[in-house]
Amino acid sequence: MPVDARQDVSVVIAAIVGAKFLDDCLRSIEAQVKTTGAETIVVACGTAEFAGGIAERHEWVRVIHRAERESVPMLRSHGVEAAQGRIVAIIEEHCVAAPDWLERALEAHGKGDYGAVGGPVAPQDYVRLRDWVVYFCEYNNQMPPWQDGETTSLGSANIAYQREVLLRYKDLLHEGYWEAGLHWRMLTDGIKFRSAPKMIVYHCGPFNFGYYLEQRFWFSRAFSSARGLTAAKKLVYICLSPLLPVLLAVRMAQRVVKQDCHVAKFIQILPLLVPVLLVYVAGEVVGYVAGQGDSLLKVE
Repeated sequence: MPVDARQDVSVVIAAIVGAKFLDDCLRSIEAQVKTTGAETIVVACGTAEFAGGIAERHEWVRVIHRAERESVPMLRSHGVEAAQGRIVAIIEEHCVAAPDWLERALEAHGKGDYGAVGGPVAPQDYVRLRDWVVYFCEYNNQMPPWQDGETTSLGSANIAYQREVLLRYKDLLHEGYWEAGLHWRMLTDGIKFRSAPKMIVYHCGPFNFGYYLEQRFWFSRAFSSARGLTAAKKLVYICLSPLLPVLLAVRMAQRVVKQDCHVAKFIQILPLLVPVLLVYVAGEVVGYVAGQGDSLLKVE
């Protein structure tokens, strides 16, 4: 499926954290967006001043302001619905794109009829160990290197969808954790995904460790709802919860070693990993017992 970026691509970014991360993200894509003529939409959640500042600093960006607090999936869905492109590329605001990110996304879509293509999330040159903790916990299943070809696992931090396919699932776009809900439905319906190993974004820091622990709790609680477990499976999870931090750490370590991705750094961050995994499991347990609540609205 050949794709002409000048007519067919929209980049959508949900902005909720603040100007520092977003400005870096936008600067990383500015040259390639202007070269290709692709549309860029930022859906800004917050004050009018925040949204207006984005428009002033980045005149080439279309800004959609959402004054009320909304979840990241909801913000992205507004961008998808407003987009004009046949391909909708999504990058997380905490990330910066490689100089050929958009080109590689289009190249992957050109290799067949894929509902979505996506690439790895690589670590930026973090100064602090706590930022490595965030990276290994949040992106251990998206670490490079990747194999090129069909896949069933893509993350929503670095992905490009066929917009027409995405809009078939409008009922899921506003819901949390697209990987567990939206992607599962797409794959169940026979829609193909493709991994694009050269379609790279880099996750940025720094993050305050206390802030990250809070975010990890809210995300885990929200994720528990997205999993759609039966009452019996929830009970099993709760009973096994004391063992889960160890099992999560082992699974994470296996992925790091398999990918040969900064193994030495992973060993260094193990002490800091303990409180994160305890919070990780606690959030899911609370979600299974008390429900999701408004946890998704608190995820940034």
